[in-house]
Amino acid sequence: MHKPYIDEQKRERLIRASIEEFTRGYEAASTNEIVRKAGISKGLLFHYFGSKKNLYMTVFREVVQRTTETLLSRAGELPGDVIERMLRLTLIKLELYREDPKGWHFLADAVSNPPHELKQEIRSVQAELTDFGMKAFLTGLDLAQLRPDVDAECLLRFVLLFLKGLEQEYLGRGDLSSLDWEQIIKEFMVYVELLRTGIGSQCGSDRDPHMG
Repeated sequence: MHKPYIDEQKRERLIRASIEEFTRGYEAASTNEIVRKAGISKGLLFHYFGSKKNLYMTVFREVVQRTTETLLSRAGELPGDVIERMLRLTLIKLELYREDPKGWHFLADAVSNPPHELKQEIRSVQAELTDFGMKAFLTGLDLAQLRPDVDAECLLRFVLLFLKGLEQEYLGRGDLSSLDWEQIIKEFMVYVELLRTGIGSQCGSDRDPHMG
Protein backbone atom coordinates (compact mmCIF):
# COMPACT_ATOMS: atom_id res chain seq x y z
CA MET A 1 0.00 0.00 0.00
CA HIS A 2 1.47 3.36 -1.04
CA LYS A 3 1.77 6.23 1.40
CA PRO A 4 -0.35 9.27 0.51
CA TYR A 5 1.52 12.08 -1.16
CA ILE A 6 2.51 15.06 0.96
CA ASP A 7 3.93 18.09 -0.85
CA GLU A 8 7.24 19.66 0.17
CA GLN A 9 5.69 22.76 1.72
CA LYS A 10 3.43 20.72 3.97
CA ARG A 11 6.25 18.36 4.81
CA GLU A 12 8.53 21.26 5.77
CA ARG A 13 5.81 22.77 7.96
CA LEU A 14 5.37 19.37 9.58
CA ILE A 15 9.10 19.00 10.26
CA ARG A 16 9.32 22.49 11.82
CA ALA A 17 6.16 21.96 13.90
CA SER A 18 7.48 18.60 15.11
CA ILE A 19 10.84 20.09 16.11
CA GLU A 20 9.10 22.82 18.10
CA GLU A 21 6.75 20.39 19.83
CA PHE A 22 9.32 17.67 20.52
CA THR A 23 11.58 20.17 22.33
CA ARG A 24 8.95 19.92 25.09
CA GLY A 25 9.95 16.26 25.47
CA TYR A 26 8.86 13.15 23.62
CA GLU A 27 6.14 12.13 26.07
CA ALA A 28 4.81 15.67 26.50
CA ALA A 29 4.72 16.37 22.76
CA SER A 30 1.22 16.38 21.30
CA THR A 31 0.52 15.17 17.77
CA ASN A 32 -2.63 17.29 17.89
CA GLU A 33 -0.48 20.39 18.36
CA ILE A 34 1.91 19.26 15.62
CA VAL A 35 -0.82 18.89 12.99
CA ARG A 36 -2.46 22.14 14.12
CA LYS A 37 0.78 24.09 13.69
CA ALA A 38 1.59 22.32 10.43
CA GLY A 39 -1.89 22.85 9.01
CA ILE A 40 -2.47 19.23 8.02
CA SER A 41 -4.90 16.54 9.08
CA LYS A 42 -4.00 14.07 11.79
CA GLY A 43 -5.01 11.28 9.46
CA LEU A 44 -2.41 12.38 6.92
CA LEU A 45 0.29 12.49 9.60
CA PHE A 46 -0.36 8.91 10.71
CA HIS A 47 -0.88 7.61 7.19
CA TYR A 48 2.43 9.11 6.15
CA PHE A 49 4.55 8.34 9.25
CA GLY A 50 2.60 5.50 10.88
CA SER A 51 3.25 6.49 14.49
CA LYS A 52 4.60 9.18 16.80
CA LYS A 53 7.77 7.09 17.16
CA ASN A 54 8.36 7.00 13.39
CA LEU A 55 7.67 10.72 13.15
CA TYR A 56 10.24 11.46 15.85
CA MET A 57 12.94 9.33 14.22
CA THR A 58 12.19 10.78 10.78
CA VAL A 59 12.58 14.30 12.15
CA PHE A 60 15.73 13.34 14.07
CA ARG A 61 17.40 11.78 11.01
CA GLU A 62 16.39 14.70 8.81
CA VAL A 63 17.76 17.33 11.21
CA VAL A 64 21.00 15.35 11.55
CA GLN A 65 21.33 15.09 7.76
CA ARG A 66 20.54 18.75 7.12
CA THR A 67 22.94 19.91 9.82
CA THR A 68 25.76 17.69 8.58
CA GLU A 69 25.29 18.75 4.95
CA THR A 70 25.18 22.45 5.87
CA LEU A 71 28.25 22.15 8.06
CA LEU A 72 30.27 20.43 5.34
CA SER A 73 29.11 22.79 2.59
CA ARG A 74 30.08 25.86 4.59
CA ALA A 75 33.37 24.41 5.78
CA GLY A 76 34.79 24.04 2.25
CA GLU A 77 38.40 22.93 2.11
CA LEU A 78 39.51 22.58 5.70
CA PRO A 79 42.90 23.89 6.90
CA GLY A 80 45.49 21.25 7.74
CA ASP A 81 46.32 22.70 11.16
CA VAL A 82 44.30 20.92 13.82
CA ILE A 83 43.53 24.05 15.85
CA GLU A 84 42.57 26.08 12.79
CA ARG A 85 40.37 23.24 11.58
CA MET A 86 38.64 22.96 14.93
CA LEU A 87 38.20 26.74 15.02
CA ARG A 88 36.54 26.89 11.59
CA LEU A 89 34.17 24.00 12.28
CA THR A 90 33.15 25.36 15.66
CA LEU A 91 32.50 28.88 14.37
CA ILE A 92 30.29 27.38 11.66
CA LYS A 93 28.41 25.37 14.29
CA LEU A 94 27.90 28.55 16.31
CA GLU A 95 26.41 30.16 13.20
CA LEU A 96 24.06 27.21 12.85
CA TYR A 97 23.05 27.47 16.52
CA ARG A 98 22.13 31.10 15.98
CA GLU A 99 20.20 30.41 12.75
CA ASP A 100 18.21 27.43 14.03
CA PRO A 101 18.17 27.35 17.85
CA LYS A 102 15.09 25.11 18.03
CA GLY A 103 16.68 22.53 15.75
CA TRP A 104 19.80 22.42 17.90
CA HIS A 105 17.79 22.13 21.12
CA PHE A 106 15.87 19.25 19.58
CA LEU A 107 19.07 17.44 18.57
CA ALA A 108 20.77 18.07 21.91
CA ASP A 109 17.77 16.77 23.85
CA ALA A 110 17.37 13.74 21.58
CA VAL A 111 21.02 12.76 22.14
CA SER A 112 21.32 13.57 25.85
CA ASN A 113 17.84 12.44 26.89
CA PRO A 114 16.50 10.05 24.22
CA PRO A 115 13.04 8.53 24.62
CA HIS A 116 13.45 5.09 26.19
CA GLU A 117 11.83 3.24 23.29
CA LEU A 118 14.05 5.06 20.77
CA LYS A 119 17.34 5.05 22.67
CA GLN A 120 18.94 2.22 20.66
CA GLU A 121 18.00 3.75 17.29
CA ILE A 122 19.25 7.19 18.30
CA ARG A 123 22.50 5.77 19.65
CA SER A 124 22.98 3.91 16.36
CA VAL A 125 22.55 7.12 14.33
CA GLN A 126 24.83 8.95 16.76
CA ALA A 127 27.55 6.28 16.40
CA GLU A 128 27.40 6.52 12.60
CA LEU A 129 27.61 10.30 12.79
CA THR A 130 30.56 10.20 15.21
CA ASP A 131 32.43 7.76 12.98
CA PHE A 132 31.76 9.92 9.93
CA GLY A 133 32.80 13.06 11.83
CA MET A 134 36.07 11.52 13.00
CA LYS A 135 36.99 10.44 9.47
CA ALA A 136 36.07 13.84 8.03
CA PHE A 137 38.04 15.67 10.71
CA LEU A 138 41.16 13.53 10.21
CA THR A 139 41.16 13.66 6.40
CA GLY A 140 44.03 15.85 5.24
CA LEU A 141 44.96 16.81 8.78
CA ASP A 142 48.59 17.92 9.17
CA LEU A 143 49.91 16.34 12.35
CA ALA A 144 53.52 17.39 11.76
CA GLN A 145 53.16 20.43 13.99
CA LEU A 146 52.03 18.41 16.99
CA ARG A 147 54.38 17.37 19.75
CA PRO A 148 55.78 13.92 18.94
CA ASP A 149 54.28 12.47 22.11
CA VAL A 150 50.72 13.48 21.14
CA ASP A 151 48.63 10.54 19.94
CA ALA A 152 46.33 11.56 17.05
CA GLU A 153 43.41 9.40 18.19
CA CYS A 154 43.69 10.71 21.75
CA LEU A 155 43.85 14.26 20.42
CA LEU A 156 40.71 13.78 18.33
CA ARG A 157 38.81 12.37 21.30
CA PHE A 158 39.93 15.33 23.39
CA VAL A 159 38.80 17.79 20.70
CA LEU A 160 35.40 16.09 20.40
CA LEU A 161 34.90 16.15 24.18
CA PHE A 162 35.96 19.79 24.30
CA LEU A 163 33.52 20.78 21.55
CA LYS A 164 30.71 18.72 23.05
CA GLY A 165 31.27 20.39 26.41
CA LEU A 166 31.12 23.84 24.84
CA GLU A 167 27.99 22.91 22.92
CA GLN A 168 26.24 21.80 26.11
CA GLU A 169 27.39 24.98 27.85
CA TYR A 170 25.92 27.23 25.16
CA LEU A 171 22.72 25.24 24.82
CA GLY A 172 22.28 25.41 28.58
CA ARG A 173 22.23 29.19 28.54
CA GLY A 174 18.65 29.27 27.31
CA ASP A 175 17.32 31.05 24.25
CA LEU A 176 20.15 30.85 21.72
CA SER A 177 18.71 33.63 19.59
CA SER A 178 19.08 36.10 22.47
CA LEU A 179 22.71 35.32 23.33
CA ASP A 180 25.56 37.80 22.83
CA TRP A 181 27.29 35.94 20.01
CA GLU A 182 30.22 38.36 19.78
CA GLN A 183 30.99 37.65 23.44
CA ILE A 184 30.62 33.90 22.91
CA ILE A 185 33.08 33.98 20.00
CA LYS A 186 35.55 35.97 22.14
CA GLU A 187 35.24 33.34 24.88
CA PHE A 188 35.79 30.57 22.39
CA MET A 189 38.91 32.24 20.98
CA VAL A 190 40.37 32.35 24.50
CA TYR A 191 39.73 28.61 24.90
CA VAL A 192 41.30 27.89 21.52
CA GLU A 193 44.41 29.86 22.45
CA LEU A 194 44.69 27.85 25.67
CA LEU A 195 44.56 24.68 23.58
CA ARG A 196 47.24 26.00 21.27
CA THR A 197 49.67 27.20 23.94
CA GLY A 198 48.86 24.87 26.81
CA ILE A 199 48.25 25.76 30.45
CA GLY A 200 51.43 24.46 32.09
CA SER A 201 54.28 26.77 32.99
CA GLN A 202 57.63 26.35 31.26
CA CYS A 203 59.33 25.33 34.49
CA GLY A 204 56.59 22.75 35.03
CA SER A 205 57.91 20.72 32.08
CA ASP A 206 60.92 19.64 34.14
CA ARG A 207 58.84 18.24 36.98
CA ASP A 208 58.41 14.54 37.56
CA PRO A 209 54.86 13.76 36.28
CA HIS A 210 54.39 11.37 39.20
CA MET A 211 55.23 14.00 41.80
CA GLY A 212 52.42 15.93 43.51
